[in-house]
Amino acid sequence: MKTIKLVRILIIIGTILVWIPILAPIIFTILLLIKEGIFKFDFLMPMELFFLTIIGGILLIIATFISKSYKKPIIINFVILIIIFFSIGLIANLTGLASGETEPTAFWFIFLIICTFLFIFINILLGIYGILLLRKVFKK
Repeated sequence: MKTIKLVRILIIIGTILVWIPILAPIIFTILLLIKEGIFKFDFLMPMELFFLTIIGGILLIIATFISKSYKKPIIINFVILIIIFFSIGLIANLTGLASGETEPTAFWFIFLIICTFLFIFINILLGIYGILLLRKVFKK
């Protein structure tokens, strides 16, 4: 019984932490739109709040090992997320985009933007798997 409560707590906290980087820019955009009538959407915020995704992903992985559900998709998505995050930084530094040496009009700039949106998509998938894991554990 204590194990089920622990797993539920891990999943709830992990899922919330994974969703915060996705929902924060949406909430801040809506608040700014209401307050000042300006639409500004920071699509890079999920990467700036990556540490929350890391903590939440680790909690979800721990919960998957205990509950033995959704282990493979959560681990795969988490590993892909980490690879994309560090690859974007590495490519930006190697190509000179991070320092401003290279104009952001080249192939690498477009490639990095696509990788950023892929990062956001995988983060959303990780959050969805967190919700699915939560539903499965609460059915027990």
